[in-house]
Amino acid sequence: MRSWLIYLLLLLPIIANAQGFSYDTIRVGADDSRNIHSSGREYYRITDHNESKAELFDKSKLRFGANLGLSLSRNYTHLGLGPQIGYQFNQYFMAGTGIKYYYSRANLSNYENKDNLLGINLFGYTYPVHFITIFTQPELNYIWSKLTYKSTGEVIKSNGFVPSLIVGAGFRLGYTHITLNYDLAQRPNSPHPDGFYLGVSAFF
Repeated sequence: MRSWLIYLLLLLPIIANAQGFSYDTIRVGADDSRNIHSSGREYYRITDHNESKAELFDKSKLRFGANLGLSLSRNYTHLGLGPQIGYQFNQYFMAGTGIKYYYSRANLSNYENKDNLLGINLFGYTYPVHFITIFTQPELNYIWSKLTYKSTGEVIKSNGFVPSLIVGAGFRLGYTHITLNYDLAQRPNSPHPDGFYLGVSAFF
């Protein structure tokens, strides 16, 4: 009988402690590292961040254009093709790159001259106001020429790189630009006229 009493006395403290057992809770903020429910929100936050990065490039802002040239006469032929691609960064600035090929032939009484040109360029249009544009275009052209003197049959061939730096200003009508341009480099054999000349470009 005494042994049962001893066992009962020993178990009473354990039973008392078991009845008093409880979880301790601490209030923490939503961004606190101790918040066990924050992992799901962090996942969605990272996902949204990646999606916002992907939206930095908007295909709808791409602009495609071409510079076309065609001039035919009895003594003169000029053909030109220059595809361009640009990106409309915002309402104030568009920039891009392009390539071009020109062929020209002058058949005069004393000589015949044939020129071929293959070039690459970068370009930028700035719009201080909606209908005004400022234009810049550095470019590098490779030209090869053949000059034939009819009286003697002498043939002179030449080739080489010709850099140009075009600047201009003018009007913007939609995605069409009409500018008065000037080649700052003024290199010999440049495909651009001496002095000021009119330039027209259209993008879609």
